Amino acid sequence: MTATPSQRNAPDIRQFVATLHSTPYPAIDPALVKLPSPYVVCIIGGGGAAGGGLARAYARAGASGIILAARNRQRLEEAAKEIRSIAPNAKVVVAGCDIASDTSLGELATTTRTEFNGRLDVVVANAGYSGLIIADVLQETAEDCETAFNVNTIGTFNAARHFLPLLLATKSGAKSFLAICSMAAPMVAGPMAHTHYCVSKAAQARIIEMIYEQYAGQGLFCASVHPGGLKSEFAKAMPEDMLHLLTEHPDLVGAFCLWLTKPEAWRQKKALNGRFLSCKWDVNELEGRFDEILDKDLLRLRFAVKYQKLPTNNLLTSYGYYKVYADLLQTTRLYCKFQPFGRCTEYYSEVNFIDTE
Repeated sequence: MTATPSQRNAPDIRQFVATLHSTPYPAIDPALVKLPSPYVVCIIGGGGAAGGGLARAYARAGASGIILAARNRQRLEEAAKEIRSIAPNAKVVVAGCDIASDTSLGELATTTRTEFNGRLDVVVANAGYSGLIIADVLQETAEDCETAFNVNTIGTFNAARHFLPLLLATKSGAKSFLAICSMAAPMVAGPMAHTHYCVSKAAQARIIEMIYEQYAGQGLFCASVHPGGLKSEFAKAMPEDMLHLLTEHPDLVGAFCLWLTKPEAWRQKKALNGRFLSCKWDVNELEGRFDEILDKDLLRLRFAVKYQKLPTNNLLTSYGYYKVYADLLQTTRLYCKFQPFGRCTEYYSEVNFIDTE
């Protein structure tokens, strides 16, 4: 049976460019990046595989401050020790944080503000949760669904609420908010399509899109980033016959996120702001598609519809009322006063509905 466009969506996104990587490569090598000083990064979920890769990338590029936050304090201390060995002059702060707790995120934001005098360049919401991979909603549990949304979706929402003010207030800062997402977000079918995880990650990606719509005008850059298949805590949820898919080195996602947020990254920030990305994509080939991404508004969630052009000079309804179509307004932001036979003759700042009876 031929797959539908929705079923093909995840495979098509996975292969958005021809060349895929599993390890860092020269075009995104953190050692070739020189970050300005000060430059402060907060990694929520800083003790796991992806968190370690993120911290190492920013440390190698010269970040002056790194906050590692997670629930597991021992794992954070081990990660911090490694980061201090890479960047002895950097200030590394370890902080306990549960991304599913709004109060805990608020305390982390306060710690960040205090430790670095209000400066913050990059926030990465990396913490995530998945229950067992069972592609059957009747066999998944309500507890897994609730936890997935609390961590993956609501956690990202609350992280934005607490940290965007710091990012936006930092003068000459990178103003970057990244969410470590998953290729599960566009997935609707197949053995890996477990509902609670896929849907919570799709909602996370939509949050990033809405943050873009609301704050890109203030200089904010945001993106959802697929980290590849990592041998992390998530591996515990996978069947053994799928473990061979976990082939990516955790330093790849770190190097890719650094490439997105480094000071000279104005081209990628313009083309990729608010979009879903994969760290596996070759960045040179990705740059070759920047114009197409912008022109066609690619790499965003969208309901597929066949566009039907609406009339612009006759909006008379069968009920004797003149109706202004919502999507026409959203497209043009033009508000009209209609006369008989639906001709728009005057323009106002609000819509006037005229009863013809």
